[in-house]
Amino acid sequence: MRHKNTGNIIDVNDLKLIWKVFAKNWYIIAALVIASAAIAYIYTYKLTDIYAGSTQILLKSADTYDYQSQLYKGLGYYGAYEDISNQQRVITSYNLIERAISKLELEVSYYIIGRLKTTEVYDAIPFKVILKPLNIEMYEMPVNFNVIDEDSYKISFEKAGNEHVERVYNFDEEVHDKDFILKVERSPAINKNSAKRLKETDYFFKVHSQGSLIAKYKNALQVENLEFTSILQLTLEDEIPERAVTFLDTLSLVYIEYTLQSKVDVNENTLNYIELQLKEAVDMMAAIEDDLEDYRSKKAILNLTREEQEYFDKLMNFDSKKRQFELQLQSIKALEEYIINSRDAKESRLLPPSVFIGEDDDFLKKSINELYTQQININNMLFNTTEHSSTVKQHNEKIEFLRKDILVYLSNSKKAIAGKINDLKGQIRQYEDIIKTIPKTERDILNINRQLQVNEKMYLYLLEKKANTIIARAGIIPETKIIEAARSIGVVKPNKAKIMNTAILIGFVLSLLIIFIRSTFYETIENAESLKAITALPIFGEVILADEAETEYVVVENNPKAAITESFRSVRTNLDYIPTDNPTKVILVTSHNPNEGKTFCSINLAAIIAKAGKKVLLLELDLHKPKIYQGLKMKSDVGISSVLAGKAELEEAILPTGFDNLDVMLSGPTPPNASELILSNKLQEIIKFARLNYDYVIIDTPPIGLISDALVMMKDADATLFVLNPRIARREYIKNAEEVVAANGVKNFGFVLNGVKLKKSKYYYNYSYGYK
Repeated sequence: MRHKNTGNIIDVNDLKLIWKVFAKNWYIIAALVIASAAIAYIYTYKLTDIYAGSTQILLKSADTYDYQSQLYKGLGYYGAYEDISNQQRVITSYNLIERAISKLELEVSYYIIGRLKTTEVYDAIPFKVILKPLNIEMYEMPVNFNVIDEDSYKISFEKAGNEHVERVYNFDEEVHDKDFILKVERSPAINKNSAKRLKETDYFFKVHSQGSLIAKYKNALQVENLEFTSILQLTLEDEIPERAVTFLDTLSLVYIEYTLQSKVDVNENTLNYIELQLKEAVDMMAAIEDDLEDYRSKKAILNLTREEQEYFDKLMNFDSKKRQFELQLQSIKALEEYIINSRDAKESRLLPPSVFIGEDDDFLKKSINELYTQQININNMLFNTTEHSSTVKQHNEKIEFLRKDILVYLSNSKKAIAGKINDLKGQIRQYEDIIKTIPKTERDILNINRQLQVNEKMYLYLLEKKANTIIARAGIIPETKIIEAARSIGVVKPNKAKIMNTAILIGFVLSLLIIFIRSTFYETIENAESLKAITALPIFGEVILADEAETEYVVVENNPKAAITESFRSVRTNLDYIPTDNPTKVILVTSHNPNEGKTFCSINLAAIIAKAGKKVLLLELDLHKPKIYQGLKMKSDVGISSVLAGKAELEEAILPTGFDNLDVMLSGPTPPNASELILSNKLQEIIKFARLNYDYVIIDTPPIGLISDALVMMKDADATLFVLNPRIARREYIKNAEEVVAANGVKNFGFVLNGVKLKKSKYYYNYSYGYK
């Protein structure tokens, strides 16, 4: 649009244009927005709601006793369970999820088929399906289920190859089929009265494999560490909120059992080791007591001097120390065997008894603690990775270095203890030599008593360790603790409000895009104002759309007071002011496409000029598809084509129309070479004759968008009327017309807008000169 530059960013005319575009296309916005909202509503209604359950687990609680802590902290438990990232991986591991699923009945999913939506149900089902697939195709296959009566039911499904299978079985009856073993248990809810209602309900169920269930819940489970705490929050998404809560409760208990298991195993191994040593001590004491009893029955009672008793006590003390060192050496050998046998990280059951570790051996405590921590870390990693991963290999290398260091240390410890035992043996031999001076009877009884007392002390020591271990077992409670029971947190997917808003936004944006494309590329010209906005070429007038034009061609003759007649008068007036050197004005009428009303305009324009007392000649020079003869209801075998071909004289082709001052030259017979005839000099003779004998010459020509005949004749015209019809006119037609004018130097070129609706016309909207 051509406006004056006012310096404003937004001009009033711009606002008018925007309002015009909106007023013309508002229904597109409304329709697309409403349609998008309706589609989004139906889509979200059919979507399955996804719920979420949540629970929280505290990794390290303070609910432990001091004795219990001292017993186990040397084996790396606290450090292992404080490794939050590892515990997150353990909880989401395949094995733990598998254990949780095995405790629940999740193998079969049940659905109720509604008219618009299919809904999954969890516990509100009046029957229970127990199906063991013998054909893997049965997994994830929808199996339709219908209650027939209180005793029987029907199943149906589609097998591969579109094979339809339908079976009828009895409730509580185990069925053996080539594809499955099936038993459907009936609940008390199915009886004569309820069976009639249940018959109207369509069910179907799916059987899931263990692997698919584990994959489903593993993907749906999220474990997050709450910031600055050792609390893990478990969140599970599921179609059924009750099932999500149940699964989280079960998984939490399985995880707590997992954290307890290693402690129980250590305690059990310790007790077994103590029991073995106690049995040996008891057997040895029993044998010594028997020997003592037997010896006393045969010999006299021993009476020792004070000096002999002192020698005997020292010998017994050395012997007791020797026995303790031998027990320690035996423990070190057992620990050494454990370390050697635990090379495979998978053998997590190989846990050492706690009595292996000396109370004052800090290096061994620290080394065993680090070794066991590394073993737990590897076991946790193997839940989610393989032995060949780089991380596992690095941990294995660390374990191997630790194992070698510990084995070297144990070897040196064995040598040191063996040296101490040898020293004690030497001291024992010295005192034995002294005691040998005592009479043999007394000496023998002393040796028996010494052995008995040594074993009694060892027995008491083991009993104390056993009591401590049993007390520790009674105090074993989880290091982990559920601090927030599983609960549903409502629907998390889909976000229906977001989907609805997005759909409305898409509909709105799409409508704007359509309006933009429609306004830019397919915008029709509705009236003279809209035409002026896109071209600088003159506009000779608007021709109002009228019902009369549907029944008659020459509307200006019979409807003198109609708006359409007035619009032709306006065009006539504009033509009067065309500057020309010739007293006779030659007006050429054309269009871009057929069916835009150029012939209609030619006839009525000629008629309205004739009614003004001007002599008019109407030339039907659309030799390809003539229509003037139809509009005037005339017919002649002689016409313009006959004159151009030299088969008739010019005067023979001129015919009166029956209207005052209006003559016509019809096209005549349709020639095979119409475009070539237009180039004939005879055409110039016709125009010359018309100029000499008429005031106006109206030439009806073919559309220039299809045929170039009009371009040839424009040089002979004083004015060219380019007819546009708002129904089919496009911006490119205007551009094409402007190119024609620029290329051919056409004189007095202008537009006539034919078929403008009365309410769209700025000039004729309020016209009421008898037009209703």
